Amino acid sequence: MKVSQISSINNQITLSIEVDPPEIEEHMDRVYRRAVQRVSIPGFRKGKTPRTVLERELGRENMMEDALETLIPKLAADAIKQESLDVISTPKADVASYEPLTLEVVVPVRPQIDLGNYRDYRLEPEEVSVTKQQIDETLETIRQDSSTWEPTEESINFDNMVTLQVKGTMDEKLIIDDQGVDYLVTQNSSNPMAGFAEQLIGMPRGESKAFSLSFPTDYPQPELAEKECSFDVQVDEIKERKLPKLDNNFAKSLNMDVKDVKSLRKQVEADILKRNQSVAEQKYQEDIVQALVEQANPDIPPLLVDHEVEHIISEQAEAMQRQQLNMEDYLNSVGKTIQEIQNEVRPSALERISRTLVMDTFRETENINVTDEDIEKEIDNMVSSSEAESESLRSLFDNDNGRASIGNMLISRKTIERLSSIAKGEHGESQAPKSKSVKAKTPSRKKKDDNSIKE
Repeated sequence: MKVSQISSINNQITLSIEVDPPEIEEHMDRVYRRAVQRVSIPGFRKGKTPRTVLERELGRENMMEDALETLIPKLAADAIKQESLDVISTPKADVASYEPLTLEVVVPVRPQIDLGNYRDYRLEPEEVSVTKQQIDETLETIRQDSSTWEPTEESINFDNMVTLQVKGTMDEKLIIDDQGVDYLVTQNSSNPMAGFAEQLIGMPRGESKAFSLSFPTDYPQPELAEKECSFDVQVDEIKERKLPKLDNNFAKSLNMDVKDVKSLRKQVEADILKRNQSVAEQKYQEDIVQALVEQANPDIPPLLVDHEVEHIISEQAEAMQRQQLNMEDYLNSVGKTIQEIQNEVRPSALERISRTLVMDTFRETENINVTDEDIEKEIDNMVSSSEAESESLRSLFDNDNGRASIGNMLISRKTIERLSSIAKGEHGESQAPKSKSVKAKTPSRKKKDDNSIKE
């Protein structure tokens, strides 16, 4: 075969492969030997039909297509090896011509990642504090969680809990028939549809009311959009929320190891501070990773992005299936094509790949690794800090898959911690050079289709 490079752009090399006739015939002969055993031709015993007769019966082009299924991956793999290309994802192959048989193979290759002088980058962590408003709001939430519902003879108001009998009719068909259902009257609620809660305001216990509401134009179920639903509602009971008084007795009742309101506020403040610190640290880590990715600005092969787009959409489809939905119904409900969805997720796919490539390069540059001892220590920590049965919990992780999962988690944690310490100026000089170009490594997701081949 003759191999030549047609183009090279965005870390994507296009190869032209002209196939030698003997190699084509070798694969055509394999197709013939398989087909002749399963195809019966009048006048010939099964397995004895001459190749010329079988080609005439089945069509040489059809047999050629069968031959290409095995020929294309082999030729592409041989060409990639011949050109010494470092493939990062599944190449794409097309037949450019049949006479002579010529293939055009697009090969995504590993990009060189230049991290620049990342050790000079500094970012001051955000100062974390707790406001009086945050404490008050948290205490109010605790009171809400400890509240009780008590019957009232007052008319319905927002934030009441009411017991209703509800019938809903649309196109003369009964679509809702609930008896004794509890309903929280929330302003601007869309349950069961917008405006329903507002219609209940002012109704006393025992009263009935009839009203109609229309589904919005953008309702998730297009067949219901703009249609009118008639409701008949009867109020059986009205309850209002009774909040406990914020006093020392309430503080003692919370099982928070506090004796009065003052110590409760201190405990709440400490909890909020810890949560705020965690949120701030997560944001800090995201900021420094983003800064490193932007500095490296990797040139990602478009085919690699295409495959990641497919992977993201596949994840979405699987999530929909778990909710008894399918992609086609979803596309119809939002009025979009699959191509539009692909374009929407492409930026996320590019960002995900860029982050993976850059962080893998950073980890390699900084010589960050995880040992068996690290994994064993993490398993011990997880078991000792859990209330579950220690042996059963250990068995979940102390196997090849479990240890690999923990290893991946630890190495990601170590990588982020190292980058964070560098950005804070806490980490000393590394033996690695300040500026280094490294061939990126990333796990490839391969998905077979009509135009793709395996590496």
